[in-house]
Amino acid sequence: MSLPTAIERHHGVMLNYRGKGLLICGEAGIGKSSLALELIHHGAILIADDVVDFSIETDQLVAHCPESLTGLLHTRELGLLDIRRICEQNSWQASSSVDLCIELTQQNQLPASLSTPYLSKEILGKPLVMLSLVVNNPASLKNRIDSWLTMYESQANSIENLQLWQLGKLRFSA
Repeated sequence: MSLPTAIERHHGVMLNYRGKGLLICGEAGIGKSSLALELIHHGAILIADDVVDFSIETDQLVAHCPESLTGLLHTRELGLLDIRRICEQNSWQASSSVDLCIELTQQNQLPASLSTPYLSKEILGKPLVMLSLVVNNPASLKNRIDSWLTMYESQANSIENLQLWQLGKLRFSA
């Protein structure tokens, strides 16, 4: 498969989960691949682990798996896995559109707020809405991702609509 000429390569894990292309990013060893493995066991499709290639196709940001990493996922505890043998053959695909980004962090760097902060990551000039999650929170990463996706989808896939809805719930009548 030949890729378009404008390619950007990033460290991270790319999945298709609940119909959304999710890029998981964060420092090395924070648990991106372990989170991906958990989400794959809940229906996610792996696109690429560790190295993700990006291109623009018909004005859409698209993620691609480098050929040498086809179907492979690496976790520090389990080593290198062929995800198609561990899960199902259709648990991997070569590319996906990119819709959202999840950043895993060791500690919360955001001020307390009653609305979802607007964070973004830009790849090839395309901004992605980004959610920052602290890995040592007692709520599971999967449950927080599922909640965020449900909230986001309920507001017409718009972070601005989600923030407006949240702020609207904060208005008290006098």
